[in-house]
Amino acid sequence: MTLILALALIVATALLGRWQLHRAEYKKALTARIAERMQAPPIIQAGHALDFKPNEWRHVIARGEYSTGWTIYLQNRQHNDQPGFWVLTPLHITGSQTYVMVMRGWVPRNFDAINLLPKVQTPQGMTQVDGRIAPAPSQWFSFAPDPPGAVIRQNVELAQFAKYHNIKMLPYVIQEMGGEKDGLVRNWPQPDVGMYTNYGYAFQWYAMTALGLGLTIYFLGKRVRDRSRSLTRKELHS
Repeated sequence: MTLILALALIVATALLGRWQLHRAEYKKALTARIAERMQAPPIIQAGHALDFKPNEWRHVIARGEYSTGWTIYLQNRQHNDQPGFWVLTPLHITGSQTYVMVMRGWVPRNFDAINLLPKVQTPQGMTQVDGRIAPAPSQWFSFAPDPPGAVIRQNVELAQFAKYHNIKMLPYVIQEMGGEKDGLVRNWPQPDVGMYTNYGYAFQWYAMTALGLGLTIYFLGKRVRDRSRSLTRKELHS
């Protein structure tokens, strides 16, 4: 019974390692597709939502006017280990009633006056945003939800933001690319699909498989040796 259980665990850990390896290979291919999208010619963001998954991280151009009064500052975002804000401003897409949230860049925080908003230059009138299609910022842990109209905040949910301002907003954001002439840093984190995490898990499962196999062989060998010695003693006493 013990041997059957040991063999079942060996097979289970090997299968789990194989599954994690397949996940890693899938994400490796996904990383290659993302790299191709980032190098592809830009697409134009009109007033309707693009199919997100096939276009995630794709180079995009949007034209419209910034709604400067609705700018928000996501706090506790770091750049080179320095805390600051991600600055996000909705762009009213020209020729439509639709808005898209633009992640415009990072700016440092003044900890001598933590509630003082940094000065950010925002283009006035019709402007063109050159960036890439990205998922909304991930939700960070917070002890309490941000008030719907908060300017300095921990998180933003696009649907909630749109409902509060009574506007139609696309379900993804545009990470603005380009220079830093407006004082904003745009050194965005590169897309990470978690490929190396899966490789790590696969290594752990295969290590457990090897350990289980080694222990099973050791104890089987020990049992055989013990039985052999027992038979030898019986023969000597007979």
